[in-house]
Amino acid sequence: MTDLLMGIPGMGEVYPGIHVCALFSGAAERDRLLLQFLQEGLRHGDECACLIDELDAASVRETAYAPAFPGNTRREGGLSLHSAPDSYLRAGELSAAESIALLFPRRAPAAGSVRPLLRAAGQISQPQHGAGAKEFSLHESAVARILNEVPTVFLCLFDIRHLGMRMLADVLKAHARVVLRGTVLYNPHTVTPPDYPDSAPGAAAPSSEIGLSSERDDGDDQWPSLTHAEVRIAELVGTGMTNRATAQELIVSPHTVDAHLKHIYQKLGIHSRAELAVLSFRHGSPVS
Repeated sequence: MTDLLMGIPGMGEVYPGIHVCALFSGAAERDRLLLQFLQEGLRHGDECACLIDELDAASVRETAYAPAFPGNTRREGGLSLHSAPDSYLRAGELSAAESIALLFPRRAPAAGSVRPLLRAAGQISQPQHGAGAKEFSLHESAVARILNEVPTVFLCLFDIRHLGMRMLADVLKAHARVVLRGTVLYNPHTVTPPDYPDSAPGAAAPSSEIGLSSERDDGDDQWPSLTHAEVRIAELVGTGMTNRATAQELIVSPHTVDAHLKHIYQKLGIHSRAELAVLSFRHGSPVS
């Protein structure tokens, strides 16, 4: 057991080297997740860094260093904020080396001292800069290198509104833990990203090894093909309900839910409840 926490409800204890993805919808939800993550890091005395666009630096600093609750004034860590384009992009493409240079503590720890934990959060500037499979792979390669170099807890943030089916597949396969609507989803099919060199021409993401095909784009989204009954079951299962609880909610038999889920998985080309939860969230299913 450790006292190292992610700061995000539902995550519980974590450990150096963990790499978590948080899916959100809109800047307000992103900032809430980010500030929870940073406040816990500063309380713990971590070196915190953000590579995210469109942050109000003064507001983030003021909120992050504020007491989490009355009487709690301990905020001992350091915080640095960077613009993602400035740090990720070089000559028009994402640079793993430059993102590492910005995130690494500038100075080596003094002899005999322990290097502080690096708590980093990053978001690719996809809408403005057209990030695709190559940029995403380079980003994940940079994260993997950071995790190998220093004790790090890394939070990757993705706005699900801007993820096409292809990018969503890549995001899911690259993260063993995904935070969605306060629920932690575990992906047993994680693929370690290749270590692409910064200058590799035409680098592309490896083929998907989970149910969501990386060859799909938004035009191949099969969610509209679900029947009303299938959508309702997908919504309930996507919020974490068991098949039996879903059957009770809809006043049908568990066998009916099982059969509908089988058809849903076939139509959407998925194999896990985690993927179904993400697709349900992406299509605006209500939070129960």
